[in-house]
Amino acid sequence: MRERRFKKTRKPHRVFLVFCEGETEEEYVNMLKRHYRLPITIKTKVSGNAINPRLVNQYLKELGIDKEDDCSIFYVYDADIDCIISRLMNMPGRSILSNPSIELWYLLHSRDFRRYTQSCSIIKELSASHPVWRSYAKGRLSKDQQSFLLANQQEASRKADRMNWPGNPSTNMYEFIQTLESEIG
Repeated sequence: MRERRFKKTRKPHRVFLVFCEGETEEEYVNMLKRHYRLPITIKTKVSGNAINPRLVNQYLKELGIDKEDDCSIFYVYDADIDCIISRLMNMPGRSILSNPSIELWYLLHSRDFRRYTQSCSIIKELSASHPVWRSYAKGRLSKDQQSFLLANQQEASRKADRMNWPGNPSTNMYEFIQTLESEIG
């Protein structure tokens, strides 16, 4: 007589799906992922300015994420392009925006910054703010830069929380970090 095999029921899986504008944002999210080592899956995808609901649904399907999974979606983007901001605000999930760019978030780790600026200027400000940033290159974070970001994260969060988000300058990256920290449980 043949033995009957029963399909095992699958436990719902907790997933954070993080769409990033570029490699710089992805590098930072992956650094946080390595630092926190949470019992959830954090998947990143660089989607650039092509982000739309169809792309999000397609990626969910590629990953095999279904309705039973506990999936939170985040969009980590620079807020220097208005049409992207309005598109993200109308999509399911949470927008994590840095205006004008993620380098503002990095800058807040070394000093307070509150004047209107553009992306190219913020990188110059960042390079001059602390010796660890002199060798900064977009899309990469050295071990020293990563250590500096992690060591000064709380101070940067306090500074960012006092800003007028999503105005220029501002960032709500600290909200993403708070979400990760709430998962430590």
